Amino acid sequence: MKEIIEPVVKRLTGAPRVGKTKAVKPTASNRISLSKLAGLDAADLTPDVREAVMRLIGEVEHLNSEAGNLRTKIKDLESIADTDPLLPVFNRRAFTRELSRAMAFAQRHDLGGALVYVDLDGFKGVNDEYGHGAGDTVLLHVAKVLNEHVRETDLVGRLGGDEFGILLAAADDNGAAAKAAALVEVIREQHIDIGPQEICIGASAGVQPFQPEYSAAQLLDLADQAMYAQKLAKGCAA
Repeated sequence: MKEIIEPVVKRLTGAPRVGKTKAVKPTASNRISLSKLAGLDAADLTPDVREAVMRLIGEVEHLNSEAGNLRTKIKDLESIADTDPLLPVFNRRAFTRELSRAMAFAQRHDLGGALVYVDLDGFKGVNDEYGHGAGDTVLLHVAKVLNEHVRETDLVGRLGGDEFGILLAAADDNGAAAKAAALVEVIREQHIDIGPQEICIGASAGVQPFQPEYSAAQLLDLADQAMYAQKLAKGCAA
């Protein structure tokens, strides 16, 4: 029986053929076909052999199902690891990683790109006057607004506190500056409900185009400095 079962195991668990032929899913309707693929004749399928083959096929089906479940769990865990714990945007680690990738891609294909660094104006006052729960509400609202006002090719991340990064793919200098100004304006126009209160909040933004001599960390630092210069020019509080 070993001589009969081993080809079945090899066929079911072996490496795919050259050309990546689509694997045959071992269902009840094709088990006889699988036995033929393994080099078995109908006469070989004695009750004991048939039972062994069916058991092996069942185990393969179970393993395939478990592998699919594990892939789904891994994908979910990766998503959780990349997402800010409060907001529906990338966390700083994931954003920096994606920024580095985007910079390398832009350099390789001679494309533009820019980083926008956004900081909310007067956010500390919101926390002090209304509490940190109100501050979280403001952050969630701003994150939603930023997600809604960027392209699918762009990325939004929370860089810390009330600071956000927006990766603008394939953007030239003028386009990036215009987009940063538009995002600041759309944040300023928001009316955010804090219980019975309705508040507005401002923002300052710094823009740093992609440059091959800078790393992602250096680009973040330069954009942060540009944002802070804008904040000082407006005389805004933190």
